[in-house]
Amino acid sequence: MHTAPPGTPSAAVSPRSLFWLFVAFAVTHAATNLVRPMVSYRALQLGVPPEGLGLLAASFSLAPLVIALSIGRLVDRRGEMLFVLGGTAVMAASTFLIAIAGNVALLTVGYALVGLGHLVMVVGTQSLVARGSATAGYDRAFGHLSFSASVGQLSGPAIAGLIAGQGSPDETIRAIVVAGFLSLAGLPIILAIRAPRAVRPAGGAETAARLPLSSILRQPGIVRAILVSTTVLSAIDIVVVYMPALGEERGWAASLVGALLAVRAGASMASRLFIGRLSDRFGRRLLLIVSMSVSAVALIALPFAPSAEATFVVMIAAGLGLGIGQPLTMSWVAAEATPGTRATALSVRLMGNRVGQIALPVFAGSVAAFAGAGGVLAVTGVIVGISLALVSSGLSSRPRRAAEPD
Repeated sequence: MHTAPPGTPSAAVSPRSLFWLFVAFAVTHAATNLVRPMVSYRALQLGVPPEGLGLLAASFSLAPLVIALSIGRLVDRRGEMLFVLGGTAVMAASTFLIAIAGNVALLTVGYALVGLGHLVMVVGTQSLVARGSATAGYDRAFGHLSFSASVGQLSGPAIAGLIAGQGSPDETIRAIVVAGFLSLAGLPIILAIRAPRAVRPAGGAETAARLPLSSILRQPGIVRAILVSTTVLSAIDIVVVYMPALGEERGWAASLVGALLAVRAGASMASRLFIGRLSDRFGRRLLLIVSMSVSAVALIALPFAPSAEATFVVMIAAGLGLGIGQPLTMSWVAAEATPGTRATALSVRLMGNRVGQIALPVFAGSVAAFAGAGGVLAVTGVIVGISLALVSSGLSSRPRRAAEPD
């Protein structure tokens, strides 16, 4: 059995190829975040009532939630590139399906397929990044990957705003078509990536195929990493959804709320770009504890900020803290996964994210009924703090395992 030297990736992916992988990741995330708001507009144009948009939005997450584990096992068995390429192709094709959809049923099917393609692409990409990086460099690599996603998350809605204009049916369809071509633009970038075939340990593929979910969750640190990832991602969603409501309560203009959200996103991007240096200097455990502590305090403080200027400062702090949690949990799961099951473990992490994105907003809605938007944000901060208390003892400062062939 071929064994990679300790601390080095097996079947290494070159830095140049990783760079283009990050570019493709940014492009596909821009396409996804362009089409998602346009689907809501298109649904309204097709007669879906506002209260029905939640079910449509759930279709993006529910299908991937059901098959995420199977996708991870297939990636472990077959290698990553096929799934990075195939997931991107499914995203492009289903986006064009949305563009021609003349009824709600076809629109929902297309949107669910976009979510499925996105999941396949993400699992393949995360596993490939882990394979292309030394274990000690996971934090840096996943920080750069998350930064790429942030670029797409910022640029997609901006492109949508430029193309969709007043949101007429023709303009909405035009924006969706552009999203489809943007997904297609990721394909030649992915095809240009040179990723050697992974060297698998004996029996590794079979192990991934038959390892039950319960066994994956019993691997050291996996449940803690999923809890952190789910909490942080759901907290970001809550901020995006409830900051406009807080602004409405305070009489702020929509432009001011938009600026606050943009500042949060920019701060998260900055923290992700420099996460490798921070992790090298302070260690993963301390960095995660500090970032989640800052996030919790900032979220709790948001409803009590005395002015818009003070809210900007709090949002910067929240963005810096929340931006670190996701990439650190990617590297945490990748480092703890047993040989041959890395993509499976990463897919389980994504399943946890989807569950949190469905469950926490429902909980937040019940809180908002009696505590308002500010209460939701404060309670979310408390939840982040509780999550930190539950996991802080289970995270090592550095990855415990040298990179193994998988």
